[in-house]
Amino acid sequence: MLNFRNVMVFFFLLLAALLVTDGFLEISAWFYPGIILVLITLLAWGSMTVSSGFYMKLLCRGDRKIKSVALTFDDGPDAGYTPQVLDILKTNQVQAAFFVVGSRAENNPGLISRIHGEGHILGGHSHNHGFFFDLLPVNPMKIELKNTEEGIMKITGKKIRLFRPPYGVTNPTVARAVSNMNYTGIGWSLKSKDTVTADEKALLNKLIKRVKPGDIVLFHDNQAVTVNVLEAFIAWLRQQNFTIERLDNFLHLKAYAN
Repeated sequence: MLNFRNVMVFFFLLLAALLVTDGFLEISAWFYPGIILVLITLLAWGSMTVSSGFYMKLLCRGDRKIKSVALTFDDGPDAGYTPQVLDILKTNQVQAAFFVVGSRAENNPGLISRIHGEGHILGGHSHNHGFFFDLLPVNPMKIELKNTEEGIMKITGKKIRLFRPPYGVTNPTVARAVSNMNYTGIGWSLKSKDTVTADEKALLNKLIKRVKPGDIVLFHDNQAVTVNVLEAFIAWLRQQNFTIERLDNFLHLKAYAN
């Protein structure tokens, strides 16, 4: 299995074997930087590929044999767009998962209450969503996770169990922090890329072409384009006989510890 531990053991043994061999046979000096480059490439791939399971297990999809999907939203709550997303979900009787940023939750407690009250589930997405979150030492990282957890619990009375790493980036420190907090890591299998396009037609067409049974779809509830395509996407899914399940039911897990 290709994971961090196995890769590091393999490369350590390979380097040791080369060093021993180098004492008897002349090995090109290019072997060593070449091996290091391959290792760095593997570590980067494992960190950036949400479904790799390289550093930690992230649940990224449901059963491919069942024509069902789950909708998830990151980076909120947003005072401008989250209410519109919630209106669309309510009108269409869809329940979703919201992975919220702790500081934004604290600034918008009414939206957190509404998300919870309308039957959606909440998960953590760090407290500040800093660009260098994954480079934090484990204790500051755990403080971010704990602060988000406590903020949500203060508003809803629920202790979250689900966590989605910012940007989907993982490494040994993220894996340790998530494990220490007893969270279940959640990824995705279909990324809408609604943060990098304002073209509603192109975004909707891409989703329609790529969606498959068992997909966990990643949206962001702080984007205008998400609001503008969401209802059409839900309508298309239903026309194609997809069901839309809440993430915890979709993955057969518990969203909260209490």
